[in-house]
Amino acid sequence: MTTNYDVVIVGAGTAGSMAAAALANKGLKVALLDRQPKAKIGVKICGDATSGEHFKRIQPITKVDPPKSDEVVQKVAGAWLYSPDREIKLELVEKGGTGIIIDRFKLGMRVLEDAIDFGAELYDDSMVKEPIITNDYVTGIKYRGKDKNIREMTGKVVIDASGIIGVLRTKLNPEKTFMDLELAAKDVCNCYREIRDVEPEIESPEFIRLIFDQDVAKGGYIWEFPRGPHSMNAGLGVMRTYQINPHKQFDLFIKQSKALYENSKLIHGGAWRVPLRRPQDNLVWNGIMLIGDSGTQVKPTDGGGIGISVNAAAMASTTIVSALENDNVSMEGLWDYNVQFMRSLAAINAPLAIMKDFIIPMPSSIINEIFHKEVLGADDLLYGNASGNISSGFMVNLLRAWRGKRILGTLLKFRGILKRMDKARTLYENFPADPANYHPWRDKILKIYGEI
Repeated sequence: MTTNYDVVIVGAGTAGSMAAAALANKGLKVALLDRQPKAKIGVKICGDATSGEHFKRIQPITKVDPPKSDEVVQKVAGAWLYSPDREIKLELVEKGGTGIIIDRFKLGMRVLEDAIDFGAELYDDSMVKEPIITNDYVTGIKYRGKDKNIREMTGKVVIDASGIIGVLRTKLNPEKTFMDLELAAKDVCNCYREIRDVEPEIESPEFIRLIFDQDVAKGGYIWEFPRGPHSMNAGLGVMRTYQINPHKQFDLFIKQSKALYENSKLIHGGAWRVPLRRPQDNLVWNGIMLIGDSGTQVKPTDGGGIGISVNAAAMASTTIVSALENDNVSMEGLWDYNVQFMRSLAAINAPLAIMKDFIIPMPSSIINEIFHKEVLGADDLLYGNASGNISSGFMVNLLRAWRGKRILGTLLKFRGILKRMDKARTLYENFPADPANYHPWRDKILKIYGEI
């Protein structure tokens, strides 16, 4: 039995459902598959932080409303960044900030319902096995349905929104697609998160907390994101390279934080993995596109990807509509999605992967020095993480060198890191509009990121 669609989307998370909504709203025949039963599709282990602006920006395309009041559990005014020894706290405040902590389940289920209301057909409890490839085109997928039988489904375009597992991406030929089948251990963070009700009233719940303790969260950080005055989304990530159990490390953090968590009540806990790298160098091939974690579309310094992925879904949707109108779903016909994403969101976020690789091996002693001597100020960190750019002028570097003279070697390396980030940003801003110019561009990217 084969079912035919205009677009087949694998993965009904926020990105996949957003793409389904946008495409179905345009009158296209859309299939949306997920391995979970419908009632569990919205259950995601996540920090749940994003910005409402991401959703507002794409609403004209997706016709999906931004997060509603009952889907926002806390508005965010800024962040408190703690040194590993907890002695220094930097306060980051973004004027006019639009940060929010969302109820991921409610928002995810509402976006899914919108997609269904617009006409998308949901195939829940369906395990996608592999792509169907015909004459070097992805023309559909094979999946195991609710009845456990293997079936086929065809689509003029297939979207892999299956998350970090990349169920379709990992079964394509990288010599043809120029996509990475597997992610390096240094580019994957193993995370554990809990939602806990706490008895003491949380101080200033409008501020999220980040603790850079490499003895507890090796290669990552600890986060505490308040969900109001008496609920906390807390977790940590450890780089997969170190093969450390994040659950055990989180338990250690809880024991160290008795003042808040001693009499707390566990509401939900779970583990997952997130990619921490630049986006896939190519997001399209003949008949297929990648969005969300499958395309490693995240902020490499913290793994945040909700806002980036829904914007990618909108970009992919506009490209698909044009490609189908032009009857051209080849890599060339879908290429504009690459151009839109790389020149905008990738240019902002991809350079941060260079910074991430610099920070990962940094011991807590050096991070303490950076905090205590104010080698990097709150403004540096706020603007740098938001824009992928940190000031590197002569006087700025001179001041950093004086404050951090005990770690001068690290600062000299840091200056080189900033130069590499600038080069990467320029390359992404000039991503080739013509696929024929892609290979020279990618060679430069691989060189900057130290992969050739």
